[in-house]
Amino acid sequence: MKKDYYYLVLIILLMICIPLGIRIYDHSLKPENLTSGTKEFTLTGSAEKGWILGEVKAYDILSFFKKNERKSDPVIYVSKGDQVVLKLRSSDVTHGFSLKAFGIFISKGIDPGQTVYVKFIADKTGTFMFACNVYCGDVHHMMHGSLIVTK
Repeated sequence: MKKDYYYLVLIILLMICIPLGIRIYDHSLKPENLTSGTKEFTLTGSAEKGWILGEVKAYDILSFFKKNERKSDPVIYVSKGDQVVLKLRSSDVTHGFSLKAFGIFISKGIDPGQTVYVKFIADKTGTFMFACNVYCGDVHHMMHGSLIVTK
């Protein structure tokens, strides 16, 4: 009977420590030398839903109870001169990322569970497309979004 309690405590500790460890590891990857006005955005790649803006919970990507509908393409708004950090993640398969206007190409891939940070200065105005540049499935051609840089 005592053994059962030890296993229960061990399971509870693992359930607490693993997410905490992931959060600490994520924080250690964050780029250094960020100004206080840095604009930070999270983009999560999904082979079924495309790029999703913001933190994504697992049940938002996969669910047996709701139909996986594709969301609209994400749009990111920043001002000219802003320092921008994109936190790129994958929810399912290996994805890539390109934002040609700012010379950003990640072709090594963003694997599930991995976080890749991209930092740049929005030094020109306009609407710029970003996309997945690693074939990731049937809806790969729909994995894109927009960065809008205003004056």
